[in-house]
Amino acid sequence: MRDPFLLLFGVAIVAVAIAAGLALTRGGSRTAADRPRAGANQQDQATASGVRHRWGLAGCVAVAAAGLDVAVVYGIGTSPSAGSGITVELGFALMVLAVVWFIFRQEVLSYQLRMAAALYDAPVPAEPEQVRAAESVGAFLRLVLFLPGLFIVLAKLILR
Repeated sequence: MRDPFLLLFGVAIVAVAIAAGLALTRGGSRTAADRPRAGANQQDQATASGVRHRWGLAGCVAVAAAGLDVAVVYGIGTSPSAGSGITVELGFALMVLAVVWFIFRQEVLSYQLRMAAALYDAPVPAEPEQVRAAESVGAFLRLVLFLPGLFIVLAKLILR
C-alpha cells in the first residue's frame, strides 16, 4: 500500500457516489408540487424527469469510477509502468463506458433501430425480432467492454 490516505479518500468518494446513486434510484416521497400535472404536459414532464434521472446516475457512475481510480492507482500503488499502454485507467474507462451504456440502453436501442430503418429500408415500427436482436447486440457489446476492463484492472492489481 503506497498511501493509506489516498486509499481512504478514494473509498470515501466511491461511498458518496453509491449513496447518491441510491438516493437517485429510490426517489423519495413526492409532494403535490412535485407530481406531474394532468394533461398533455404530463408526458413531457415524465420524459424530462427520466432523462435527468439517467444523467444523474451516469454522473454517479463517473464519480465512483474516479474514486476507484484514486483508491487503486494512487492508494494501493498500481501506477502504470514506463512504456506500458495498458493501465488501470483504461480498464476503468471501459467499465464506465459499459455501465453508462447500460443506463442509456433504451436510447441506444432506439438509435440502433432508427439507423437500421434508414440504412436497410426496414419498417419504422420495428418487429419484435428486430428489437430482440438489437438488444442482444447491445448486451454483447456491453460485455465486450466490461469484461476486458475488469480483466485489465484485476491483472494490474495481481501483477503489480
